[in-house]
Amino acid sequence: MLLLLEFDRVKHAAAVKAAERSGLKLYAVDHEDQLAQIDLTAVELVLVGQNSPGVERIKEQALACPFIYVGTSDGESVYQTAKQLGCVDVVTYPLPIDYLKRWIRESEVQEEPTSSATVSPMEAILKRNRPAKPNVQPSANEKTVPSDDPNPPMRGRVVCIHSARGGVGKSTLTALLARALAGQGMTVGVIDLDPKGNLQSIHHLSAAMTADDFTRLPVQMDEAAFKESLVEVDDWYLLPSGRARDGLDEGILRRVVGQFGRTFDFTLIDTSPSTSSTYTALELADRVVFVMTPEWMAFKRFLEEYELVRHMKMPERVVVAVNRIRKGISEHRRALRLLDEAHVTSDVVHIPEDRRLYRDIMTASPLAGSRNVSDALDHLLGALRVTPVSEHRRRKLRFGTLREVISK
Repeated sequence: MLLLLEFDRVKHAAAVKAAERSGLKLYAVDHEDQLAQIDLTAVELVLVGQNSPGVERIKEQALACPFIYVGTSDGESVYQTAKQLGCVDVVTYPLPIDYLKRWIRESEVQEEPTSSATVSPMEAILKRNRPAKPNVQPSANEKTVPSDDPNPPMRGRVVCIHSARGGVGKSTLTALLARALAGQGMTVGVIDLDPKGNLQSIHHLSAAMTADDFTRLPVQMDEAAFKESLVEVDDWYLLPSGRARDGLDEGILRRVVGQFGRTFDFTLIDTSPSTSSTYTALELADRVVFVMTPEWMAFKRFLEEYELVRHMKMPERVVVAVNRIRKGISEHRRALRLLDEAHVTSDVVHIPEDRRLYRDIMTASPLAGSRNVSDALDHLLGALRVTPVSEHRRRKLRFGTLREVISK
């Protein structure tokens, strides 16, 4: 049985009808006194609406069933409210009955073992990480410890890899940057927002799920379950892009970036100039790597887009990476000269074209590149103000300010 705590009786009727159509029983409550008429031991899932009645009384019973918050798509604040109430996930009206069924321990499922061939990757993760009971309120003598540090050390550093047009090697540079950070002992998570899914294809790897499926997983997963839902590539983790042409919704993208920030030291976002979620990613980023190629048309598009990015971020938070530079090409020399004359206030990193990278991609080998590419990546990390800091005998990594880097 499902229990819905909600003041709005109009939502009651719609929720009850939706549950009946799926063969489920849903009991809606709009007043705390009605809870006395319900056998709480038969409740398999509690749906908590906004300003719900009887939430504290339900928690006192310590029910061995999950709580799910029914809110609105207002971004990260909804998930914070759900976490405070001890809920394991957030849904909106109309209720997604098919998804809610995954949280119900049906007797048929327990009696009949399901073969692994018929269980989807998402169902397997949900089954392994279904909570036994909701969070119980601490007693008066216990001290409440915040679950998440608002400014955790070594967590939540977001770098957005952006370009004004496609085909500039942005995905390859993202993979190289992720491998370089992982080589320094950092945990790295990569979010691919490009519908083409280049990051997954260049590594010749299959994914258990994409960004479309990932957004249906519970919000409060432990680190092991979170990494299990991603693709492991050369000691860093990838969330492949979904099929949605416009990318992730703004609220969902904020939630996903928040989850990555709580799990990984660095979060890299590979954007696409054709999706609406690109500028949300730029807003969330601490640093932006603007990738361009040394051609005249690319230079013109770069100048237009750079002005927009520069107004969203301070110039010292943007790094311009000129990719695939070839010696002896007059057009490349001209583009680099025009870039110098444009007086771009951000740091500029030159990355040479490297045939070894093409061989690595064709043979599905780890992307390493030549010594010149390695030196360019070191220059890029320095331009991103990534500096080691020693604190409490632990080697930590953070973004230094421009003044700190110059003083060194």
